[in-house]
Amino acid sequence: MRAEHQLPIVVVGAGSAGVVVASHLAQDPAIRVLLIDNGDQLGGTSLLNYMVGMWGMREDYDWQQKFGCKGWGWESVQRTFSLLPDVLHCVDESDAGDVDKALLAAAVSRKVPIVGNLYREVLSGRGAGWTALTMKNGKRHSVVETYMSSCTNFANLSIRLQTEVDSVVVNGMRATGVQLTSGELIEARGVVLCAGALASPVLLRRSGIDKPGIGNGLKNHPSIALSFALRESAQSSVCIGANIRESSSIGIGDINILSMNFVDPQQRVGAIIGGVMQVTSQGNVEYDPNTRSGKVFFNTLSTEHDVLVMRETIRQVHAYAESPQMQAIASNACSDDQGTAAEWLGDASDEQIDVWSREQSGVYSHPACTCAMGSPENESAVVNEFGQVIGFENLWVCDASVLPDLPRANTHLPVVMVANRIGAMLREKFRC
Repeated sequence: MRAEHQLPIVVVGAGSAGVVVASHLAQDPAIRVLLIDNGDQLGGTSLLNYMVGMWGMREDYDWQQKFGCKGWGWESVQRTFSLLPDVLHCVDESDAGDVDKALLAAAVSRKVPIVGNLYREVLSGRGAGWTALTMKNGKRHSVVETYMSSCTNFANLSIRLQTEVDSVVVNGMRATGVQLTSGELIEARGVVLCAGALASPVLLRRSGIDKPGIGNGLKNHPSIALSFALRESAQSSVCIGANIRESSSIGIGDINILSMNFVDPQQRVGAIIGGVMQVTSQGNVEYDPNTRSGKVFFNTLSTEHDVLVMRETIRQVHAYAESPQMQAIASNACSDDQGTAAEWLGDASDEQIDVWSREQSGVYSHPACTCAMGSPENESAVVNEFGQVIGFENLWVCDASVLPDLPRANTHLPVVMVANRIGAMLREKFRC
């Protein structure tokens, strides 16, 4: 059957996952694809994030054994990571900034081993190195350049931006299309939700799909930052050029420390960021049927485990900020946006640190796990190993929401990895 005579596969969401899935499907000229997004351009967070590419730890991807996701062991995942076409620029000393260099020098003085290609080192719980960034020739290289450049002229691919999907149309237990907020109904051969960990569960609920796991299990990486005035304005071509992986007293590779050469347009203020990368706190996206919208509750630092690791993260970040290497290029660090000197953290009690962390901590923009992948026998699982919504035909979810747990990494590359695998599975399924 020729593509022009078929109903389309509708991909909802043109962020990192949606672009990858749509490009995989569009590679087969016999498959008609419609990519829909309520924004005004393709690429989603890959246009906005800090471009840091990381794989995480090997144990982060033991999904088959831990969650019953068949075919999702480390060996399979590693093959996909290794074959990703995504462009990664590995920072070196020539384009690193003063904060990057100072952080790595401080790490060496603390006997942290320097690790080449730290972004793909999946076994070492401690190491320091240059970051890998999704950029090329000094400019951001989003999923649009990587995946869509060869597809935009394909006759079988249609793109509709500034178009909002209200819900998936479900007939019995089978998805038959999507309804837009404008009232327009689009019939579909299949629907793939790639709207993200906060929006995809809302779309499912709004579509009348009621599974216990939808919207639950929300995880994110809590983070803390100490900023400081630079003695000279930053001259680096990259914002984040150095990375340190540390292990807490109760985990392995669960602390991430990043340098920021500048956080202001004038490039006179730098920072060190610390993140808790293995979390047990869970929140949820709560659906309100009256407003037909969702409310997000992260519940960050709600477990003793996460509080303890954040406490250790803060002490490490403070030590790096007060190191001779950092003091040589910057003034004393500040512990809030009012300019309060951070030196008090050195003598602070655990209780004082914990209170401060709850007041000052934020989250990396890494929400995940709200439509978790797992075995159909697992009541909390929303999708199976193919990304298919369990119990429903012709309906899939593919974005950060399907991660069964949060990896010890910035989530961009893990999501792209998942989208490549599920996108290839879908192309094979719909091949005519």
